[in-house]
Amino acid sequence: MATDTLFVIGLMMVVSLTWAMLALPRLRKRLPKIYLIARSWWLMLAALCACYVIAKITDNSQPSQPPTHPYQWMLIAFFVLIGLRGSYEIKRLWCLRNKAVLIHKLQARGLQANTQPFSKTLSHSAQAYTRLNLLDLFFSFAFITLIISLIALQQLIWQREQYGVLFFVLFASQFNDIAQYLCGRLLGHKLFERGLAPTISPNKSIEGAIFGSMLAALLATLLGIWLTPFSWWICLFAAYGLAVSGIAGDLLESAFKRQHGVKDTGTMLAGHGGVLDRVDSLLIGVPLFTLFYWLLG
Repeated sequence: MATDTLFVIGLMMVVSLTWAMLALPRLRKRLPKIYLIARSWWLMLAALCACYVIAKITDNSQPSQPPTHPYQWMLIAFFVLIGLRGSYEIKRLWCLRNKAVLIHKLQARGLQANTQPFSKTLSHSAQAYTRLNLLDLFFSFAFITLIISLIALQQLIWQREQYGVLFFVLFASQFNDIAQYLCGRLLGHKLFERGLAPTISPNKSIEGAIFGSMLAALLATLLGIWLTPFSWWICLFAAYGLAVSGIAGDLLESAFKRQHGVKDTGTMLAGHGGVLDRVDSLLIGVPLFTLFYWLLG
């Protein structure tokens, strides 16, 4: 069995077991937010893995011919749906009425904090919200570039039959989110008094960014050695690049949200927020990796 198939099976088993344990009444009552996060993770991974498996296992080629996968469109459709949902979340923040509805939902769920925006607040005129500024345009461009890069990367991976590369890229960024959070909680501000970007994201520490990215790079390198044909040093270089760019993408989205005075861009993914809140760490790293992967081939 191929390594990427084993990874998909193992991943779903681990996430399913975690969700099942957290669904126990006692644990669910004590850790309600963790339960919601695990449930959202299961739903997201189930959708991704289902599209991936269907796209890969369907092979209409003859034994002497290279493999063909007529259902590649499943993964493309998955990325397009992410793009459409993310675009809707961006557009919603540009409209005063829709933004007010979103903030009301966040407040009703106890998710909206007192976020001080960079410029405008809801008390200003609707005209102030319909006028796009440089940050709005840059963030929108970065998100559109991400979706195009994911589709292009998937096509390159399928052409080169290096299927595990997709999971390496996606999970290198997700490892970074987890590692930053853990290192930030453990180390706090023991080395540096100020945060990484106190105006944009007050909870992010320099310690978490430095040691979290290093830990994430090591974990992702081990995953890359197993799933990809790359040498260990290429895996390490790519993994660290994805970790650092993941921090930049996260800060970019935080700046976008803070400008609009919201904590999350949506409520679709319980425990995470909106689609944009989940893919922020991919915004810069995936396009750069896609370019790197294309040049490498």
